[in-house]
Amino acid sequence: MFTVPGLLYCQLVAVICSTFTEDNAKWFHLTPFRWVWRSAITGCEMWLYDELYTSDAWNRAHDKLQKQSCSNGCKLECVIAGLMFWPNATHLTQFGDASAWPIYLFFGNQSKYTCACLSSACHPIAFMPTLPPSIAEFISKFTKKKNYDDIIAHCKQELFHGVWRVLLDEEFVEANKDGIVIRCYDGVCWQVFPCIFTYAADYPEKVLLATIRDKGNFPCPWCLIAKEDFSCLGLQSDASRRFTKICQYFLDQILAAHNAIYRLGRPIKGVIPEHYLKVFSLVPTFNSFADILGPLGLDVYSIVMVDLLHEFKLGIFKSVFRHLLRLLYMIHPDTVIQLNEQYEVFI
Repeated sequence: MFTVPGLLYCQLVAVICSTFTEDNAKWFHLTPFRWVWRSAITGCEMWLYDELYTSDAWNRAHDKLQKQSCSNGCKLECVIAGLMFWPNATHLTQFGDASAWPIYLFFGNQSKYTCACLSSACHPIAFMPTLPPSIAEFISKFTKKKNYDDIIAHCKQELFHGVWRVLLDEEFVEANKDGIVIRCYDGVCWQVFPCIFTYAADYPEKVLLATIRDKGNFPCPWCLIAKEDFSCLGLQSDASRRFTKICQYFLDQILAAHNAIYRLGRPIKGVIPEHYLKVFSLVPTFNSFADILGPLGLDVYSIVMVDLLHEFKLGIFKSVFRHLLRLLYMIHPDTVIQLNEQYEVFI
């Protein structure tokens, strides 16, 4: 057995209890609401979405929570602790390979404008370990293959969800079922129910979270739209497909492929595992979120959020901007100087 050391973490329930008793909790919104803007000219009304606690998802979860009865017979008012996870794998030095993979927790009960300030709103809950270089030597003892890419990729998936199985412990599951009685900063006791709303990450980590193949035939973590249909993006037919072809957790296929690998000794990309997995771009890893919190109503694919920093500002926009600069150089090198002068006006 190969052991990966270095997992540092805090229990989620302990972080929730501590946060709700701190002074920052006085700014927490425990009861959701909706913003409505009415035009003074036409009288038309429009829903405004600016915070997590004003979203339809939170309002639906709150209404559902008020209707359910607790198995422990607690009569306190039930409220939601909205959990938002933000992992951020990063290099620690400009030279070398030193890196860290922290997982941060924000509470959706707090305004995003407060979270953006120096307000102690960010809670580091874990540091995800990575596979050490010695794993290649360990794998070489059991196979004659010199290319371990498939095995390494599978080990990364297993490690990621193994860490989350530690974080999503029995205490957290019980808190999702029956809540946590917390005496908050004002001395009032509430029955707090943790609820995961968002998980923001770049695409490589979304692949790990959704247990799908990196740039597979169905590369989207939200829907089952194949690569050959990417040319239809933005069309009306594409919008309808996004709602009809949503991602699902195919436990039977994953279980069959998993048994073929671990019981029959088939290769990860062998004929039998590929027969069950390739059709939906799956991987032979059990999803910790779906297995642990799925029975309680969590849809792991619905919590995956768009990461504007990595997917737009450092992705699409950066590529487009580079292309525009190349066009300017082709027209005349002085046009780039003129562009810089225009930017200096706004600085």
